[in-house]
Amino acid sequence: MNKDKPIAFNHIEGLSFAEYERNTKELIEKLKKDSMLERFVQNNHLPKDRIHESPWLIQSWLKEINKCKGCKRIEDCKQSEKGFFPDLVYDQEFHINFKQCPFAKKEYELRKHLKNYLVSDLSENLETVSFKEIDMENEVEEYLLVLEKAMEYSQEEKSVYLYGTMGSGKTYLAACACNAQARKGKKVAFIHYPSFCKRVSYFAGSEEVELEIQRIRRADFLVIDDIGAEMVSEYNRDAILLPLLNYRFDQKKTTWITSNFDFAVLENHLTSSNRGISAEAKAMRIVERIASGTSVLALTTKDRRKAL
Repeated sequence: MNKDKPIAFNHIEGLSFAEYERNTKELIEKLKKDSMLERFVQNNHLPKDRIHESPWLIQSWLKEINKCKGCKRIEDCKQSEKGFFPDLVYDQEFHINFKQCPFAKKEYELRKHLKNYLVSDLSENLETVSFKEIDMENEVEEYLLVLEKAMEYSQEEKSVYLYGTMGSGKTYLAACACNAQARKGKKVAFIHYPSFCKRVSYFAGSEEVELEIQRIRRADFLVIDDIGAEMVSEYNRDAILLPLLNYRFDQKKTTWITSNFDFAVLENHLTSSNRGISAEAKAMRIVERIASGTSVLALTTKDRRKAL
């Protein structure tokens, strides 16, 4: 919505002139007693008789602005245009502009980095996370050691292989790192690898898939989340994953990979495709590429999701 565009309100229809005039007078008397309007008149140094000029518009403004009473967060917004409130203005005449509310401005600041995502499989609750929000006083030592390294590698833009037990917080840390790069103005991508494999397999050869792969290839910072949870196929392993890793590591583009598996288990997982065809050499090549191109972090703390 254009916040500088005034909004007009129609007069009451279906009334005779005498009825309209009588209703208008009654409304004016009612408006004179309204505390919110009284503050507006005082703040703008207006004589009270100015409200005679546009009582119906003023009434509409009061009706709309009252929707904002008691609101404490953007999720509770009752306005038709979420995050915008009607602002009464007097500039030789009354008119109403819509302005962005403080909660909407805060939400915008929290999420403006998302415009730097070329591809995003982030869930909504991970779109705004950051390292600085982690409560370090209530974390176990193992987690803090990994967190310290993750923050260091994120700052230095080093590639990382982060593996460990399910629910230990790997995806959260990777999202923090990805958001940190996006806030710095870097073009980033975050893919949930099993979901990505389903997309590329279902739409294989399509322009849409090719564009997504190109965006992922050229991103300054890429997270490949939950590798090892996908259904392996010759296509996603040999035609997608290996060329992607080769390109990014050759071009020294920062790449973070999360997995529940260490390298030995990941190699075993990648060995068999969905056709049951063994490919030890291909799997070994991928794992060796990851091992040589990343710093390894192991996170084996308890399942944090069950603790919530």
